[in-house]
Amino acid sequence: MTPQTEVIRPCGNMETYSTARHSLGLYRCVAVTGRYALPPGISTLSQAKQLLQDAVAQVIAEQPFMQVGIADEDKQTSSFVRVPQINLSNHIQWFPPSHPGSGSGPDFNTGASGPDAILCKHLSHQHDKLWPELTQRPPWKISIIPTQPSQGCEPPTEIEVLYFFHHAISDGTSGSIFHKRLLHALNNPSPSTTHHLQSNNILTLTTPPTLPLPQENLVNGRISWPYFLRELWSAFGPAWLKPKPAATPWTGEAIRLDTPFHTNVRIVTVPALTVSNLLAACRAQGLTLTPLIHALVAASLARHLPSETAPSFEPSSAISMRRFVRDPTLDIDNKMCVLVTSTNHPISESLTAALRNSSPASSGPTLETAIWTVASSIKTDLQTRLTSLPNDDITAMLRYVSDFHDFFRKKDGKARGNSWEVSNLGAIEGSRSSDSQAEAEGENGWKLTRAVFSQSAGTVAQAFCVNVAGIAGGETTITLTWNEAVTSPEVVEGLAGDLEVWTRKLAEGERL
Repeated sequence: MTPQTEVIRPCGNMETYSTARHSLGLYRCVAVTGRYALPPGISTLSQAKQLLQDAVAQVIAEQPFMQVGIADEDKQTSSFVRVPQINLSNHIQWFPPSHPGSGSGPDFNTGASGPDAILCKHLSHQHDKLWPELTQRPPWKISIIPTQPSQGCEPPTEIEVLYFFHHAISDGTSGSIFHKRLLHALNNPSPSTTHHLQSNNILTLTTPPTLPLPQENLVNGRISWPYFLRELWSAFGPAWLKPKPAATPWTGEAIRLDTPFHTNVRIVTVPALTVSNLLAACRAQGLTLTPLIHALVAASLARHLPSETAPSFEPSSAISMRRFVRDPTLDIDNKMCVLVTSTNHPISESLTAALRNSSPASSGPTLETAIWTVASSIKTDLQTRLTSLPNDDITAMLRYVSDFHDFFRKKDGKARGNSWEVSNLGAIEGSRSSDSQAEAEGENGWKLTRAVFSQSAGTVAQAFCVNVAGIAGGETTITLTWNEAVTSPEVVEGLAGDLEVWTRKLAEGERL
């Protein structure tokens, strides 16, 4: 950090967790992609580019975490620093529809076709990249890819806007907030923002940003002595004194810090009608979509992995902590920051066996019955955890980590903590705000028609990631990301195929 660098505030515990991972090269970024339908009034490609740039500048002006860099990632005292000028040319890049990205390893994004094949390759490419010049450049980037070629200078009718960001400045929910605010800015441009945007694409920020406080300051939770001692024993107790589990859950290949970093991406699209019927089927079982997705993943893996390799599973769910923020001055539903935790879901050997052994031809339980049973178990886990939060939260234990870099280095050679993670952003509102001006202008504004949520395949993370996002009243996407050195591409491709077929059949009330 240079003497001229202006520190805004030190990184909090969850933020330092991410700066340490990034500095060691173990995790790169999160992304939320939105597909936008352009309004008919845009006549040229250059006009579309200018409107997008102005709207992004408007979002930057209202989001403090888009205005800061990071200093001293390689230390325990990392900080957010002011970046008074942002060259948008370094952060916003347009690509032709045919641009696939180059990737950094073998291409296993084979299941997608058309625009999704291009999108998967581009996501894979960017999910493998480290953030450069962190003290001078805020760690976020926007790639824009038209879904179809346009003629000459004509604008495209639809574009994919890929928003990538360092996990220290935002959580997954923040990615959906970015698209909500971008859609608002596109339909409600502010001249005051563009006044600070120079012709050379330099955005000048005249005042230092005021960042939201770290998670440990915004969420008032306590750690009970039983929980503290249990976590301490789990982390440091001698293995020979701990009872051995009946079955060791499958978690992919063991952690190897020297594993070449590579993220493969596979997108499963669930059409709008299927989503509506699937949600109705979930409600009939007293469930939501997240437990069902866990159960579908478990059912697929139980059939693609032998019982000797995968006698049981232990996935996790990401949980937003925004509901526990009590600061009335912080517009938490519209502010990017890091407010997240997770909880585990042990899927027992008996439940896994039921998934593996059930079939339409068997005399025992049907596969769908076994799936709903697992989903119900995971729903109970989630309800129990949500009832106890924000108390006894694992993220609060990070205060006792004195060296985050050493914390990650010590994971080398050990088993992964989870089989997979499901992170569900829910449904984003894709139409214009319902104010009187929008109603008067009809349906001629920008629209968000699709959302895709993805993240890097972390070296020390779960075996693979399952990221879910949707548009209210529209389709939902399930994005799988993995490193082929950790999880077999055949297993993930089999999972993608099962998700496509099983979501449709469950929605239509068919036997699996």
